[in-house]
Amino acid sequence: MNLFEEIESVEMSNGHPVLMEIQQRLLDRGRSVYSREIRRAIWQAPCGSGKTIVAAKQTHLATSMSKRVLHIVHRRRLVDQMLAALMKFGIRAAPIMEGRMRWDAPVSCASRDTLLAMLKSGGTLPLADLIIWDECHVAANMLQKWYLENAKDSYWTGYTATPVLPDGGSLNPPYQALVSMAPTSEMLRLKRLCPVKVYNPDSVGRRRRNGDKVKPVGDPVDHWKKYANDLPTVAYAASVADSQALVQRYNTAGITAEHMDASTEESERDAIFDRSECGQTKVISNCGVLIEGVDLPWLVCCQILRGCNSLVLWMQACGRIMRWLEGKPNGIVLDHSGAAHEFGLPDADFEWSLGTESQNVKKNKPPNEGRPVTCLKCGLVFAHKPACPECGHVLPKKQRKSLVDSIKPGEGILTEFNGAQAVHISRELLDRLFRKCYYIAKARGRTMRSVSAMFSKEAGMPPWQADLSVNVPKYDEWGIPAKEWEL
Repeated sequence: MNLFEEIESVEMSNGHPVLMEIQQRLLDRGRSVYSREIRRAIWQAPCGSGKTIVAAKQTHLATSMSKRVLHIVHRRRLVDQMLAALMKFGIRAAPIMEGRMRWDAPVSCASRDTLLAMLKSGGTLPLADLIIWDECHVAANMLQKWYLENAKDSYWTGYTATPVLPDGGSLNPPYQALVSMAPTSEMLRLKRLCPVKVYNPDSVGRRRRNGDKVKPVGDPVDHWKKYANDLPTVAYAASVADSQALVQRYNTAGITAEHMDASTEESERDAIFDRSECGQTKVISNCGVLIEGVDLPWLVCCQILRGCNSLVLWMQACGRIMRWLEGKPNGIVLDHSGAAHEFGLPDADFEWSLGTESQNVKKNKPPNEGRPVTCLKCGLVFAHKPACPECGHVLPKKQRKSLVDSIKPGEGILTEFNGAQAVHISRELLDRLFRKCYYIAKARGRTMRSVSAMFSKEAGMPPWQADLSVNVPKYDEWGIPAKEWEL
C-alpha cells in the first residue's frame, strides 16, 4: 500500500477522516502548546504513523477559524500526496509549482525546492497564519530565515520522525517546544510499524564504539543472499559512483538492481518504484535521495554501505523498511558500517529532546593545516596551494577510493545485533533522560527531587538504580535546587 492508497483507505465518518487515538492525542497536545505563548513547535511522530493525515486535520481546524495555511513539503512529488490528504477534508488547496501556481486559496502547498527557487530569483513567497513544515529537521535555513523576518506572527508546526539536525544538534532555535505522538513500542503494538532485525560486523561496531574511524565491511551480495535473498531492498551508498558500482556488482551476480540519484527524473523514479513493488527489481541503490520523504512500505531490507555517523541518517534510513504491511513480519537492516553499536536498534524507544546537550553531535575537528608537499617539477616545498607557487605546476587531485570496490568477496562477517550488545545504548538513553529532567527542573526553579520524580516516572526506576554515568545526588542531597547542581 503506497501513501495515496493509505490516504484513500482512511476510515471516514460524516464525510471526514477519523484519526486514530495516537494521532488525535498528538493533535490535541500539539495545539495546546500554542496557548502557552509559543509560536513554533515540533510535532514528532515515527515514520509510518500517518503524519500527513494529522497535518490535514490540523489544516481543517485552522481553516475553520479563517486562518491561511501553507504546507512546505520536502520534495515536489509529495505536493500531490498532501493535496490528496487535504481533499479528504474537503479542502481544495492551491499547488505552488511550475505550471500550477495559484494564489487564490486559503490553503497552499509547495515543495522546499520550489520556494527556494522563487526566493533566489527575487520572487515573493506566499504568507500564511500557519506554516506546516514537512521533514522540518532538513528545512532550508534560507527559507526559515525569510519567514522569521517576513512573517513574524506566523505559527509554525514542524513534522518529523527525528527532531534533531543532521549532525545531532538541537532544532532550538527556531523551534520552542516539542511534542511526541507515541513511542516506537506502541507503534509496533498497533501495527503501524514492524520490528527489525539488524546484522552487522561486531568487530567494526566495537571499534566504532571506541571512537575509531571505520569503513563498511562485508560483501554486499553475499550477505544479501544470506539474510535477505529475493526480498525488496533499498541500498544506501556513499556516492553516485559507489551506488552505480554496487548496481553493477548485483547485476553481475544475476540480481536485478537499479541506481537512483538526484539527477534521476521523477518519471523514471516512479518507474523504478513500480518495478521494485512488483518484484521485477530486487535492489534500488541510491545516493542520498531515499533517506527521507518517501513511503515505500513494500521494502523489507535496507543495506547501509556508507559511513553512517548521524543519528538522523540511521533512523531515517531504517525507517524506510519499518512501515507495516500485511505479510511482512519484520524488516532487515544490513548494517555494514556497525552504526547500531553507536545509535542502538532502530525499533527501540528513543527519548527526544530540544535540549542542547545532544550526545550525537559530531566532534569538532581541529582545522586542517595541510601537509607540506614537494613539487615534482622544481622541488619547492609548500602547503595550502592547489598548484606550486614557484613554477605553477598543478597538483594531481587525490582520487577517492570506492567504498564498494574496496570490499573484497568473502571479506567481513555480519551477524545479528542483539539486545545484550545494546546495553551501553540503553545506559546512554537513560543518561539523556536524566539530563532532560535536570534541564526542565533547572528552568522551572525546581529541586533535584523534582528531577528524580520526573526520571522515575518515565524510566520506571529511580535514578540511583539506573547505573547512570552522570553525577547523581546522594541520599541527603536531593533537596538541592537544580540550578546549583553540577552534572
